Amino acid sequence: MDKKIKVTFELEEQDAAYFRDLYRQAKQKAATLDPDSIIKDAKKLIDTVRQSAHVPSFVADAIATLEDMTHIILDPEYKAPQAVKNQVLAGLAYFANPEDLIPDSVPALGFLDDAIMVKFVEEEFRHELWGYRKFRGLAAPIEHRPWTKIGGERQRQRTEEYRKKIRAEITERKAKEEARHKAGGGRKSRFFGW
Repeated sequence: MDKKIKVTFELEEQDAAYFRDLYRQAKQKAATLDPDSIIKDAKKLIDTVRQSAHVPSFVADAIATLEDMTHIILDPEYKAPQAVKNQVLAGLAYFANPEDLIPDSVPALGFLDDAIMVKFVEEEFRHELWGYRKFRGLAAPIEHRPWTKIGGERQRQRTEEYRKKIRAEITERKAKEEARHKAGGGRKSRFFGW
């Protein structure tokens, strides 16, 4: 029987500020980096983690999020607006940094700093990630004969309608959150964890 050990830790505000600052610096640096190399480095981290023998589940979850973010940029069916692609690319820029706080070779903990940073990125793009996951998970109704000209066109139209619906829902979610934020006196009280 496998035993699980739960490890919980809190980031003090100064610790969280440190990671936020690293993230902010990476986003600013993104403008000077080649978009293809940012995506390549993110994919390299994903592959490295997936090939590692012992990866804690919280790291595997973080890597799945990182992979979804690369798909937001690359998925030809999702067709994220260019502004969204640029923002997500800037969010991925941290993972193009070869200098880690904790070397990735340290068993079980080597990817901890990357996992923490993914949580910051995930928090920022939570609505876009929600939309992408909904789009991929609940694809438009399947056309019975997509190989025919008419069937293929119907499938394309359904996918386009579904994509527009998701984009509208993302916009609505952001607006509702902004309204709650304003109603709460401008305080954001979001917690994230594994």
